[in-house]
Amino acid sequence: MYRRYSQVNEPSVPVSQTRRNRVKNLILLLLVAALAAMTVIAVPAIQSRSGARSLFIQRMQNEISTAARLATSLSRNAGASSAAILAQIRSNIYAISVTNELSIGMEGASGRLISEDVLTGLQTSIDSYLAFLTTGMDTGEYQTSLQNALDALEIEIEAMN
Repeated sequence: MYRRYSQVNEPSVPVSQTRRNRVKNLILLLLVAALAAMTVIAVPAIQSRSGARSLFIQRMQNEISTAARLATSLSRNAGASSAAILAQIRSNIYAISVTNELSIGMEGASGRLISEDVLTGLQTSIDSYLAFLTTGMDTGEYQTSLQNALDALEIEIEAMN
């Protein structure tokens, strides 16, 4: 008898094509597993970097607020404790600079929180203040300049949050 059209053996998938399909499926499965593993590893790393950045900013906020508070305690005329207060302010600025360098070390150039020019300008302002302090001249202008620079930096650091 004659076979009906639907009963004719349909061409089956060649063995080589089946193997290729299995290899493709295996590769696809491995890529999905690798993507899942990368996600599991990358998310905590990104969160820890974000946590480190917020920790750096918090440290800078503490240092600049201490420096600004100390600058307000400087007397308008050459006081006996002014040199010691300037040394403490200088150490606060140095701590901010070190924190900034740590952030750059962790994240590269994009990790720069504060421009080095700002920190160098503050150090120069402190040096000028100290130079006039040792000569016994009126330091009111330098105290105001230093206070304004510290206040500006404090606003800049607060804006990072």
